[in-house]
Formats: sequence, structure tokens, C-alpha cells
Amino acid sequence: MNLIDKYIAEVGNNLPRRNRADIEAEIRSTLEDMLDERTQGAGPADEATILQVLKEYGAPREVAAKYKTHHHQYLIGPRFFPVFERVLRIVFAVVIGASLIGLVVDLVQTGMTAPEFVSAIGKWLGGLFTGLIAAFGNIVLIFAIIERTKVANEAFEKEVRDWDPKELQQENDPDEVDKADHIATIIFSALALLIFNLYPDLFSIRYSIDGTLVAIPLLTETFFSFLPWINLMALLQIVFSSFMLGQKYWRPLTRILDIVLHLAGMVLAVVILRTPGITNITTETLAAMGIVDDAQELARLFNYLPNLLIIIIVVATFIVVIKHLIRLFGGKSKSPYLVIK
Repeated sequence: MNLIDKYIAEVGNNLPRRNRADIEAEIRSTLEDMLDERTQGAGPADEATILQVLKEYGAPREVAAKYKTHHHQYLIGPRFFPVFERVLRIVFAVVIGASLIGLVVDLVQTGMTAPEFVSAIGKWLGGLFTGLIAAFGNIVLIFAIIERTKVANEAFEKEVRDWDPKELQQENDPDEVDKADHIATIIFSALALLIFNLYPDLFSIRYSIDGTLVAIPLLTETFFSFLPWINLMALLQIVFSSFMLGQKYWRPLTRILDIVLHLAGMVLAVVILRTPGITNITTETLAAMGIVDDAQELARLFNYLPNLLIIIIVVATFIVVIKHLIRLFGGKSKSPYLVIK
């Protein structure tokens, strides 16, 4: 791709799909006219002329943002829409994955009889739809708030001011902050605070005895004794990720802080998962639910889950830490100083 193609593609990446093609065609026509005017029909423009024209036309995100005013008013504008899409995919994947786990648990409880199986599937579909709608609404609300904050506006203005068309010739910078990851972190941390503190009953096993619905809490008082530490970690993650939204590049200090937060979160998770009695999944609980024959095997299988989660958390944490260390000792940072806003 030449510079013009890369520039138009970059603008398009910051526009909703509905009218992206028309806007891209309009921009291409305008740029070609500007280049023809500069060269006065003397042949193709050289690279220096193209770079100058692109610089004058504006940063891709700035150009895309202009169409927010000129064509439509958006709840989530072009400058955050690509990040919004990425976060939405991540959250939807997590919601669907968690919902599938819940479906498996419900199917085990039904004993796989036809009427109860159909009922469990129906409840799962209803719960999944409700969960996706709630997640979508919360994400839209968070992005709408972020877009209208002073920090977001200042970060956008700085990015536009410092944009250089030569960046189109460069590969993706590994030091560049992925804002989608930090927004996803804010969303999940906020949801954790909300659910664990206000709606702990969501973590419960529900079953019917003689037509009476009974609920057994999935998490015990032993687990909730760690709640102050869970709240502290969630708040630290929210504060740090909110700060990183105002940063364009990772700095040595922010990488170190992220390493510390990941290691602290890993240690807390391992301590919680290694603590006996954090859940109510026991042979007696399963038997009370009517699962008698396989109660002991299911309880034993469930007891392996914390060890599996520990392995996943440790591996994921060390991948993040190793990536940071490689960049700290193997690559040059943009600047040793933080951008405080």
C-alpha cells in the first residue's frame, strides 16, 4: 500500500462501517485534487509532497472525528469507536464463555432428562440474552463517559498535534499503549466491585425441592474474608488503567507498575484459590441437590478447578511480565518521563 492508501485505511479504521466507503472515496478524491494542484499536472507527486499534503489534511483520527460533526452526531464518536468494538468483542466472549460454563452446571443438575434439558436450554438462552444486553449497555455508558472527559479530550488533542505522516511508513510500535486492554480492565474491575459487594447472591446454586426453589451460595464466608483485598486490587487496576488511557506510549515506570500490579493480583488469586473451603461444592451439597450417584466424583473434579485456574493465572501473568521485561531491557522507551494530565 502507498501512503495515500495507508492514510485512507487509517481514517476508515476510525469510522463506523455504515458510511465508511463513501467517506473514504470523498477523502481520496480531495487528496488527489490537492496533489494535482501541487504538481500542476507535471506527473505523480513525490513522497515529500505527499507527506506535506497529508500533514496539512490532518491526523487520521482528527479527520474521522470531523465527520462526527459534519455528518452525524454519535453517542460514541469515531475516535473511540474502534476501541469500543474491540472491548465489546472481549466482553461478549467472556460473557458467553461464563454462560456456557453455567449451562454445563445446569445440565449436570438436570440429570439430562428431556423436559428439564429443554427448560435448562431455554433459561440459558434467556440469561445469555439478558447478560449480553446488560454488558452492551454498561460498555456504551462507560465509553460515552470516557469520550466526554477532559483527560480523553486532552489526550486526543495531543495525539493530533504530534501526528506525523511518516508514522504511516512505520510498523506498529510495541511501546504504544493498547487502550482497548485498559478499558476492558476498567470494565471488568468495576463489574467485580459491583457484583462481589452488592450482588454476591449471583454466585449461588439454585435447585428445586418439592416445588420449592432453594439457593445455596457458591462462595463461602472464607472467600468473602478476602473481599477487602479484592476491592483494593480492583480499585488499583481501575486507577492505573484510567491513567494509562492518557498515555500514548509505555514508559519504564508504567511498565514496572504494571508488572507489580500483575504479580500482586497473581499472588492474591493464588492465596485465595489455595485456601480450603472457599466454595460450597461438596459431596453433601451435591447430594442435597439430588446428585447422589456421582456426587463424590463431581466434588473431586470440582476441587481440581482451583489448581487449573492457578496454572492459567500464573502462565498469563508471566507472559505479561516477560513481555514487559523484554521491552524494558531490550528496547528503547519513548521517554523516561510520564505524561501527567
